[in-house]
Amino acid sequence: MKLQRVFKAGAIGLLALAALTATAAADISRSCRGTITISTAGGTSVRNSFTIPVTVPNRAYANRARERSRDAMLSCVREHWNMRMSSNRPHWCNNGGDYPYQAFSQEMTAAICAANPGRQTFLVNVGLDITGKKGCEHPDASARNNVWGAYTIARDYRVWCWLDPEPEVRQGWNLPGRDYRYYNMPAGATADDCAEDCASDSRCEAWTYKHPAEGNPPMCFLKDSVPDWNRDARFVSGIKGTVLY
Repeated sequence: MKLQRVFKAGAIGLLALAALTATAAADISRSCRGTITISTAGGTSVRNSFTIPVTVPNRAYANRARERSRDAMLSCVREHWNMRMSSNRPHWCNNGGDYPYQAFSQEMTAAICAANPGRQTFLVNVGLDITGKKGCEHPDASARNNVWGAYTIARDYRVWCWLDPEPEVRQGWNLPGRDYRYYNMPAGATADDCAEDCASDSRCEAWTYKHPAEGNPPMCFLKDSVPDWNRDARFVSGIKGTVLY
C-alpha cells in the first residue's frame, strides 16, 4: 500500500511537471506601454498611448519580449517623426493595432490645435514615455534617476493652426515639391478646377495651379503634404482643410 502511494505521488508529480513544462514552452506575447506626448508651454498637452506586443517561445523569454517591444516602440516613433510629412508610417508601428497616428504631422497638429483653440502658431515638444514590467526600462537605467524610458523625439517644433474655416488660397504663390500627381488641364481650366480635384482626392493635402503661358496649357499639381510657400506670379496654390502643418 505504501509503495502504491509512492507511485501515485510520483505520477502526480510527473503530470504536474509536464503541465508546467507545457505551459512554460507555450508561445507568449508581452508588451510595454508607450505614451506619445505633444506639449506646448502654457498650453494643454495631447497624450496617446499604444502597445506593440512581441511573441516569444516561452515564459523564460518574457523579459526579452518586453525589451523587443520597447525597442520597436522607440524605432516606430523616431522613424515616423523623420517621415512625419508623409501619410504613411513605418512597419514597426503596424504590429500593435492601436498606434495612434497615420499622417503624423497632420494629425498631431490637428490634435494640439484643437486642444488649444484660438492660437495660430506655437512651439511644441514631442516625447515618448515607455513603462511596464522588467524589460521595458531604459537601456541605461543604471545611470538614470528614472528607470522608465522618457525619450525626446523633437523640441521646439513649430505648428500652425489655421483659424479661418475656409481652405487657404494664395494668388502668386507656389508650393514646390511633394507632388504625387501632376497633369495638363484643358484650355479654360482655372485654379478652382485644380482645387476641386484636390478636394475629391483623399490623398491630396495641397495643390498648385500653373497659369497657361506661351502656348502651354494650364497645369495642376496635387501634393500629399504641405511644402514651404514660395512667391511666384505664375502660380496659384492652396491648402485643403483648416489646419496648416
